[in-house]
Amino acid sequence: METNFYTKNKHANVKFFLVKHLLENVALEYVGKVKELLNSKSLSFKNVASSEVPDRPGVYAIFDERGRVIYVGRTRNLRRRLLRDHKRGNVRGSQFRKALMQNYGLTDEEQINSQVDQFTFKFKEVDDPEERIRLEHFATAVLAPKLNMKLKL
Repeated sequence: METNFYTKNKHANVKFFLVKHLLENVALEYVGKVKELLNSKSLSFKNVASSEVPDRPGVYAIFDERGRVIYVGRTRNLRRRLLRDHKRGNVRGSQFRKALMQNYGLTDEEQINSQVDQFTFKFKEVDDPEERIRLEHFATAVLAPKLNMKLKL
């Protein structure tokens, strides 16, 4: 049986509708997850206690002193990444600190430490590694954090 132009287009339209519907649902799911991240408790790098940050996997957002998202990342250990690597690490071990140095014109670790102390962060625990990657990528695409966009590797 030979298919005609109408039948081919009808099948293409159905496929398009199904794919569009699926993508809309996935986008809505991740918008919800980004909202959860942005609505979580805000913690100051300067005043945070290590007990306030779990040693669990997750996704995090870092905010500048004006409350703008400047960096989004993912990690297997939120406490280690945020409090050791980003708060008091060095540019070799932290992409965030490297980006700060490049984009804020900072020249040494002491200047970076002072700048980080002015920032806040929020996090969302996410156990599944693939889910962390997807949420980080979606949040980065939607929020367009300055330091993620300008990072020179």
